Amino acid sequence: MTSIRPASGAPVEDPRATSKHTLCGYGWGDVAGALIKSIGAADMVRSQRWAAELVCSELGLGRLEALMYHAWALHVGPNLPTWTRFWFNTIHQLRMFWTKSNGDIKCVRNTPVVRQLVAEAVARLVLATKRPLPELPTSADCYREAEAMRVRLRSGGGSGEQISTRRVWSALHDGADLRTIGNEFEHALRSNQQGRMLFWIIWLLTLDSQPDAPSGKERGPDHLTKKQKSSLVWFLIDILRDISNEVMYLSVEERNGLFGCLELTWTKLGQRGRRDCICAIAISIQEFMQRKVSLTVHAPVAVPSHEAVRNAVSGIDAIYSTIATEARRFVLEAPSMVGLTDGPQQKSGTKPGGHPVISAMDKLALVYRLAGAGSGH
Repeated sequence: MTSIRPASGAPVEDPRATSKHTLCGYGWGDVAGALIKSIGAADMVRSQRWAAELVCSELGLGRLEALMYHAWALHVGPNLPTWTRFWFNTIHQLRMFWTKSNGDIKCVRNTPVVRQLVAEAVARLVLATKRPLPELPTSADCYREAEAMRVRLRSGGGSGEQISTRRVWSALHDGADLRTIGNEFEHALRSNQQGRMLFWIIWLLTLDSQPDAPSGKERGPDHLTKKQKSSLVWFLIDILRDISNEVMYLSVEERNGLFGCLELTWTKLGQRGRRDCICAIAISIQEFMQRKVSLTVHAPVAVPSHEAVRNAVSGIDAIYSTIATEARRFVLEAPSMVGLTDGPQQKSGTKPGGHPVISAMDKLALVYRLAGAGSGH
């Protein structure tokens, strides 16, 4: 976008996003919610519009990376696990373009390859068969069952040693509670107890947020802080990774994408996003394992066709042009108050010296405001 000038001729800075609003003046939270909801509703136009808004806005690329992965977990998940490989590669390419542009978002958003990559990723999610994430247990459920669970485990009612937990758990760095939770979680996953499996995921997430949480080995990637790398959640992720490698869930590249997206978007996902994505991964692996041992015939996963994706992204440049027009209009908008700001409607209401004349209604409003300030209201 080039510099623009209002009718008065005074120069105006290029439209820019801030920490409070996107390029076109929308709140960050509103755009994030609108993108996830539109993907869930299979609304192609709105999904592409809000994804492009994030591409155009400063600080938006990192949010887009996490929001797309979160939207996959919420609305698609096990129905299209291979999408994560595509998004994992797209994140790396977006970051490469960002580095080459020296952090110039205008250069990134005007790059046709960037527009095409993001638009294709959005189209694949919108066209995929939807599979909403099931209702998850809450921390309150864990607190309510905590004492009964402790009694069961102390009386020998635990699930026993599990193979992946035994490989992942480190006696030198990990607390004993992690071993118990890992065994219970893995047993629930392998025995197709989906509700119990999700319960232990929430249990560990709740435990991780408490000040007296057990110690855990640093397992997170190097780009995270020391505290983030020590999160107990990485213990759970390593168990899932070990199980997926054992049962050969997807190809090596697709497994790398499944867990790699989680590593790359960890900070921006937030606690809720991490919870939903881990649950979606666990459900995907569990259902794959059950299909392997079941005689039930399942239809192959319906992958969106190349033709449908290509048609969906054919008008992406028009969406970016619309954003450019809307961003310019947002910058030029200025609040007006009758009698206090210059405007066509006030030319006859100014004094010879050029000073504005306050209208009767504005005088009355000003009196009430002053009266309220003086009385302490």
